[in-house]
Amino acid sequence: MNVTPKQDAALLGALFSAKGQLVSRRELAGGAGVSPDDLERRLAPYVEAGYPVVFHPQGGIGMQEPPDVWCAEEIAGRCPARENSSLIWNPFLLAETASTNDVAREQGRKGVKAGFVVAASRQTRGRGRLGRSWESPPNRGLYVSILLRPDLAMTEAGRLTILSSVAAMDAVEAVAGFRPQIKWPNDLLMNGRKLAGLLIETEPMGARLAFAVVGIGINVGHEAEDFSPEVRGLATSLRLVTGEMFRRADMLVALLQAFERRLARPFAEAREAWAASSLTLGQRVTLTTARGTKHGQAVGLDESGALLLRGDSGEVEVVTAGDMSAVKS
Repeated sequence: MNVTPKQDAALLGALFSAKGQLVSRRELAGGAGVSPDDLERRLAPYVEAGYPVVFHPQGGIGMQEPPDVWCAEEIAGRCPARENSSLIWNPFLLAETASTNDVAREQGRKGVKAGFVVAASRQTRGRGRLGRSWESPPNRGLYVSILLRPDLAMTEAGRLTILSSVAAMDAVEAVAGFRPQIKWPNDLLMNGRKLAGLLIETEPMGARLAFAVVGIGINVGHEAEDFSPEVRGLATSLRLVTGEMFRRADMLVALLQAFERRLARPFAEAREAWAASSLTLGQRVTLTTARGTKHGQAVGLDESGALLLRGDSGEVEVVTAGDMSAVKS
């Protein structure tokens, strides 16, 4: 699935790269491979959508600070294919869908290449781990799923949870200026409240990974009343933490750039970054798993991304899934 006009993406990418400065028509048109006389026609739909494109009387074109609007062309233009990288981002934005993970999984089964990205302004059946729902009010959060095809054995799929958590943490820091903490296995917290969550679903091909769908929900512009009464005291958002409003497009661009960097680096680096921001590493914890409740000290991650739990006997156990809570002293 490829629905992003490359020339329009190049135009928007160049305008965003200029950071509010004017770009000459000749330079802008040449970089996108279009005629200078065609620029107004091509940019008109984006102006109508709310992008503050400025056409200077002397011929330059610029982009002022935009509101919280987004389009696939902006995302693709700001995340161009990098030299020596086989990963090409292919964004697909929806006003509403049941679950972005379902859309990405369907495309994965059809053979769509890694780099397909689907985001929605609203999910009607957004979900988290263990069948839980993920609240997705319209135009408040980043609800996105990323299709990846890493060369991993199924036994190593846990690495994606660690890498994805760190990439999401990197993106929050890049946009909002603070670094959240990680709660194993898939939550980002700030001030003890959930800021973001991940749901990673995998498809096997024998003993190898055919593809993975990385679903991420980040609370961006939520006010307290946007959360249901059941989760209001447990959740937070970039808006509530900083008092500022952020664009979901900026958050998505930062997330894809963080993924690209982390995927290109050794897993050991992501594991170290995870440990540096872990909320419970070194603490006594309780884990609720499919096999019952376990108690011990969270001491680290193994090479597959699984949690290492040291029990009271001193024996270290490998845990691949479960719900963690800290033991209060």
